[in-house]
Amino acid sequence: MSQPTSTPPQDPAPAPQQPIPPATDSGAAALLPLLVLVFVLLVLVIGAGLLYVTIAHPSLAMPLTVAAAGVTIVFTIAGVLVAIAASSRR
Repeated sequence: MSQPTSTPPQDPAPAPQQPIPPATDSGAAALLPLLVLVFVLLVLVIGAGLLYVTIAHPSLAMPLTVAAAGVTIVFTIAGVLVAIAASSRR
């Protein structure tokens, strides 16, 4: 003989849902200082490497100076473009 199975009574009212908070840019705001820190550390490590090579091999001082000047120009142009793009978004 099989016994009848009973199902628990179901609640007719669904449980209230938590309201979804509005989207914020807190993640993006926290990411920018982290990116700046990583960029500064990267520039310091590369600069220390170039300084070591220049001290160890003085004949490379002039080529490394020219290369550093070229990279500085590229970073300056990129910084100006980022500043223009940031000011145009507001």
